[in-house]
Amino acid sequence: MQSYRQLIERTRLLEKDRNISLDFTDKKIVDSWIRCFENGLSPERNSIESVISASKLNELQDEYNDIRGFILPELELLHSQIAGTNFMVAFADNEGVVLDTLYDNEFYNSKARKVVIPGSVWKEEYRGTNGLGLTLKTKSASIVAGGEHFFNEHCQLSCFASPIFDHNQNIVGIIDASTDTSSRQDHTLALVKLSAKSVEQKLFLNSFQHTNIYSFHPRSEYLNTNSIGLIAVNDDGEIEGVNSNARVMLSGIFKDTTNDFFNIFTTPYHKIAYDLNLDKVLKVKDWLGSSLFIKLFQRQVSNLNRVNNNFKQPYKPCVNCEGSAIKEKQCILIQKTYKQTGEKVSRVSRTLNISRTTVYKHLS
Repeated sequence: MQSYRQLIERTRLLEKDRNISLDFTDKKIVDSWIRCFENGLSPERNSIESVISASKLNELQDEYNDIRGFILPELELLHSQIAGTNFMVAFADNEGVVLDTLYDNEFYNSKARKVVIPGSVWKEEYRGTNGLGLTLKTKSASIVAGGEHFFNEHCQLSCFASPIFDHNQNIVGIIDASTDTSSRQDHTLALVKLSAKSVEQKLFLNSFQHTNIYSFHPRSEYLNTNSIGLIAVNDDGEIEGVNSNARVMLSGIFKDTTNDFFNIFTTPYHKIAYDLNLDKVLKVKDWLGSSLFIKLFQRQVSNLNRVNNNFKQPYKPCVNCEGSAIKEKQCILIQKTYKQTGEKVSRVSRTLNISRTTVYKHLS
């Protein structure tokens, strides 16, 4: 077994042979080369050309059929956006298996096209350092350009890959673009990342059709772009899901256990829901003091019942408020706010500008 120092030395020798310097590039490449050496790979040899059977490929394509409905139009758009010649775009699943490809004519007739095919597996332990494999390992967008590939046979390519996340931060797939190194474009990774974000957004909207979805961003003019945070909130002000952009913007506030709008924003959902659902753009603050603009992005488009609703005890007005529509509405608002504030009477009092005695009266 090689020591870490020996692995570093082999990496430095490969770097020298390629006449490149990784000191000024992403450390992810160095780490990947070290893992390749640890796995017993050698850059002078050919990579392990792992390809699944046609029947298994058909099974995977069927399994991913819903996601591919969003992916394939994005691949076609990406294919039309990449400038130059000799390139391809591809979609791979969360195990690095290529499911769909689009080639330009020059790439289609190249040697690389015979390796990057539907069914080919691009895990790092098989193919060495490559865009798809590195993205799977790091769960982040990656560029592997020319000599940064581990195997010599791949050094004529530049690969750009970006993960697609679901609302639980699981990778559901990867979008990849590969070009010959001579036609590498600096903006290609940006286009690939935009495609991945577009798919993420469509998956999120499809997953939460049963409730309203709101977009938010520190700048109001960005509320209709792929950089927005998305949050699905039900009628009780409970959060059913957020997208990856929202997690970044709410870093330090949002956790997977966060289930209430009021745990994130200083304004209770029920105080702004009416205006939001009238398509108004509102300004709110999170509990760290950051200002954000929020608006309705997708209205509920499905009447699917949420499973949890079957077990929820509905809010009921107290005895003193029964029979009066106005009093009942106020009473239920107090009860909902009480729940949203973690059952803190003082916070309900401050939020709704009412006395603690009034809060107690409606809770009883």
